[in-house]
Amino acid sequence: MTWKTLGAVSPGGLSEARVELHWAAQLLSAPGVSLLPASADYSHTNLGWDFELGVLRGRPVGSELLRAAMVFEGLELLVLDGERERSSMRLAGHTLQQSLSWLGRELAGEGATLVLPVHDMPSHPVGEGGVFSDAGAPARAELDAWFSNAFRLIQETVAGESSGSPVRCWPHHFDVASLITVDAGVGAEEARSIGVGFSPGDGSYDQPYFYVTPWPYPDATRLPSLAGGMDWHTTGWTGAVLTAERLLSVPPAEQQRTARTALGSAVAVSRELLGN
Repeated sequence: MTWKTLGAVSPGGLSEARVELHWAAQLLSAPGVSLLPASADYSHTNLGWDFELGVLRGRPVGSELLRAAMVFEGLELLVLDGERERSSMRLAGHTLQQSLSWLGRELAGEGATLVLPVHDMPSHPVGEGGVFSDAGAPARAELDAWFSNAFRLIQETVAGESSGSPVRCWPHHFDVASLITVDAGVGAEEARSIGVGFSPGDGSYDQPYFYVTPWPYPDATRLPSLAGGMDWHTTGWTGAVLTAERLLSVPPAEQQRTARTALGSAVAVSRELLGN
């Protein structure tokens, strides 16, 4: 696995870029919302990572199976034809609606109308009709490294799990995750499961973090110790968490090993807590 060294921009300097990218990512989900049959699990809206091109990309749509994609550092919206860039647009200086209109024309022709997914989104001028900014490229490049690493690491963690779901980015929370289902043939709410994921930051932590969440949540007063610098989060939800600050406290050469150990250990602990 190719690990990108983290820490060029401190975790505390990523918040503005993260929220703006979160809004931009809604553009990548719009084709799935507008042009694909709706799935009960909202998988028609989720996003993947293209390691060859280094972009976040949406679902293929239309007869030509085109995809919307985004370059983080340059804040650039792309239309991909397979692995080839068909057209592009810099988001800086444009509103969300202007960008959505351009994307609709590029994907489905003049007059095509795309709609954005409906979520509770973090406050940002772009969400109120403002334009995307050209500032913050270093922070966006750092978030690119976090997302690339997260997709690879989570894929590696769940690779041996036959019930592990594909690793995808979900536009609502802008997190990357896979779900390991412990109980087969049981409803989603009743089945025991282990979520393995990454958030670039949210209301729980204003910094990137990896997480492993056993479901049902275990007794928060009887949680075992964790390896790799992970700690238990127990406010609002229960899960093992490895924050950016903790991961960046180790030497760069140790980041990958530390993160891999942390997630692997937390999955094993979660299985024990769930009696599996």
